[in-house]
Amino acid sequence: MLQAAIVTDGHIDVIGIGYEGGELEPHTHVEFGTIDGVAAGEGEYEPGDLTFIVPGSTLTARPAGSQWDAIGIAAGQPFFFLPQSGTEADTLGSIFAGIGTEELAPDDWTSPISMTLTGATGPGEFALAQVLLGTPNFFMSTADGGITPADTYSQAADDHQHFYWYFTQAGDYSLTFDFSGIHVTDGPKSASATYDFHVIPEPSTGLLAALSLAGLILRRRRS
Repeated sequence: MLQAAIVTDGHIDVIGIGYEGGELEPHTHVEFGTIDGVAAGEGEYEPGDLTFIVPGSTLTARPAGSQWDAIGIAAGQPFFFLPQSGTEADTLGSIFAGIGTEELAPDDWTSPISMTLTGATGPGEFALAQVLLGTPNFFMSTADGGITPADTYSQAADDHQHFYWYFTQAGDYSLTFDFSGIHVTDGPKSASATYDFHVIPEPSTGLLAALSLAGLILRRRRS
C-alpha cells in the first residue's frame, strides 16, 4: 500500500462530493496547498490518499462556558484545531479546511447532502463546528455520548463551507462518514469514506500563553 501524501497547508476541501456514474463520489478537492513539501495546484484526491496535518501552532485552551462542552475537555484544557477562517489558517500555517458540494447541480437533487460521522479512531475526541460571533454551532462530537445519528451535517448542492475541526490530543485520527442524498431521477444515493488526520504535539510549553483565544472567534464568514 502506498503511503498517504502529507498535506500541511492550503485551501483544502477535506470533503468534496461529486456524482459520477450514478453514484455519490466523496473525495478531497485541493484548491492550492503544500503536499509532501511541494506546492500543489488544484486537483482531486481519493479518500485515504492524503493525510491532513493539524499543526502544534493551533494548540490553545478551551474557553469557559457549557456551549464549548462538545469539544470534549474541561474549560482551560488544551486542544488542537483546523481554523474556519482563511486569515487564521494563514497566520497559524495550517490547512483552511472545508466541505464542498459545488460539483453537484442543485436541480439534480431534491435534498441536501447529509454527512454523518459513523466512525472515529484516535487518541482523543473529535468535534466539528462553525463559530459565529463567538458562539459555536456543533454538528458532530465524539464526546457527547459517543457517535450517534445526531452527528450529522447537511449541505445543499453547489455550496462551500468552512469549519473548526477540533482534536483534543496529539496523534493519528481516522474519521469515517456516510453520505446520502436524493437525486431527482436516480433516487436515494449513499456512499462512505474515511479521512485521515495527524495532530502534531505542542512545540513549546509557552505556546498556550502566546496564542489568543480570540482566534476561536470567527471574524467574518468566508466561503
